[in-house]
Amino acid sequence: MRLEATQSLVNLADESEFWVDETGMLGIDALEQRQARLPFRLRHVDQPHLIDGKALWLRFDVRMEDTSVRWQLELPLAGVDLATLYYRDDQGHWVVQRAGDSLPLRAWPQAGRYPVFSLSNTPQKTTRYFLQIIHARVPFSAGLQIVSDSRMTTQHEKEQFFLGAYFGLAALVVVLAAANALAFRDSGFGSYAVYVALLAAAQAAFTGVAAQYLWPGYPQLSNAGVFFLPLMAAATGMWFVRTVTTPRQFSPALDRFVLALVGLLVAAGLIDVLFPTSEGFAVTNTLLTGSMLVMLSVIVLSVFEGDRDARWVALGFLPVMIAAMFPLLRNFGLISSGFLTEYGLTLGSAIETPILFYGLHRRLSVRREAQARARALSQTDPLTGLAHARILLLRLQGALVRAVRYHHQSGLLLVNLSNHGALLREHGGEAAERSLVLAASRLRAVARDVDTAARVGDHQFALLIEGPTTLQETQDIAMHAVARGLRESDILPGGASLKFHIAITMLPAGALDAQTLLARLQDELRQMEPDARKTIRVASFGAPPGAESPGPAFS
Repeated sequence: MRLEATQSLVNLADESEFWVDETGMLGIDALEQRQARLPFRLRHVDQPHLIDGKALWLRFDVRMEDTSVRWQLELPLAGVDLATLYYRDDQGHWVVQRAGDSLPLRAWPQAGRYPVFSLSNTPQKTTRYFLQIIHARVPFSAGLQIVSDSRMTTQHEKEQFFLGAYFGLAALVVVLAAANALAFRDSGFGSYAVYVALLAAAQAAFTGVAAQYLWPGYPQLSNAGVFFLPLMAAATGMWFVRTVTTPRQFSPALDRFVLALVGLLVAAGLIDVLFPTSEGFAVTNTLLTGSMLVMLSVIVLSVFEGDRDARWVALGFLPVMIAAMFPLLRNFGLISSGFLTEYGLTLGSAIETPILFYGLHRRLSVRREAQARARALSQTDPLTGLAHARILLLRLQGALVRAVRYHHQSGLLLVNLSNHGALLREHGGEAAERSLVLAASRLRAVARDVDTAARVGDHQFALLIEGPTTLQETQDIAMHAVARGLRESDILPGGASLKFHIAITMLPAGALDAQTLLARLQDELRQMEPDARKTIRVASFGAPPGAESPGPAFS
């Protein structure tokens, strides 16, 4: 194979030969001496090799036509246990370069996410290279390539940018999800934060980022992380799905099965770290596949049962489940390594993360709105939306205290819908209920933002006018309320209107407390005839000296 300055990348597919040393013990000198008798065969890029306990040898010849370009041999697959490149220099001595997860990063010829080796720069000479691959449990099927320095630098910069963007997004989402979990005590956001963190950690181990930046001096962590962290990500993913979809509502047995599978994934991961075997790796891959199917089943069941939250979970998990199939199929030896086996899950999780976050935000908003409505129902009348009588009493007592303390007056209107009974008899219960809703709306229209409108009886309402105010201003509000009530409305039967009778008093009202004052004002209303022409009555319950006199009643 010739390397010329016009080239920048050469794939070694169909340019290299391979042989598997079943013992894994043959050295480079013995290999060189016996290579003519060894059954080397042409290697194709899509040819996976399960070499657990063995050694894969590759050989290829390269002739440099131009030494102005420096060339590197790339093995673009993170997680390789050990790769060793051999070739003889001009003096005939072996040049040896080693890289892989079994070595600390400082021992690599070039620090990075995956092995990179420098080729001989001797011009016009054909050099034979031998590459030994030792790789346990996972089938090896990476495509080797020879790249120029400039192309490799550009390529690595693009990869680092892509991975940096993904991990930056994951970190931001984890922080925001954790903040939402703490602020709103939401278990969905809490489990989601843990899931995204572990999924990102699994991707960091799988792509070699963790070995490059997090534990460059501890190669033993790299191998363990590649197998352990995906299991933990799957376990927390199942826990997240369980938290959001609550399978217990469909079947307690299904919920227990999901919990058991979560525990089994954690246990399998711990056992695999302590006792790594090929059989254990096959079991963990089967568990991962099974957990994906169970998650998919729970999500589909929730969507089928009408759970709106589950639709966003399904949409978010779909790209991850599709992308996860590529490394799983590679682990089973069914497909070869490539871009999708290496970066597919990273792409899938980058798409998944914002979708799930948005779905959780919608879920939280709906739940908070429901909680707010529940809290509001404890303080408001469900038919009219006005405050309950007990809320009015609390605010009325506060207004009495402020009126005495600050020497000003507040006003209290008690409003009776005097023709409610007639509407009920003539037009039925629906029209009577509509009249109450309309009455509440008309009262709110004359109230200020600081005032309190409340329903205090079947067809009685109260309006607390916060001070400082005067009797005249309070009477004006009462007259406006009466006038608004007389206006016709489309929600009432034709020709019908609201007839208000209003009793007014000014605060403070002697030594009366809120409950007594409200009862006394109700007595004043009962003394008014249903067909009385005078619809507004002003009552005085021992106003303090200097207070403005009540004045005449208004019709």
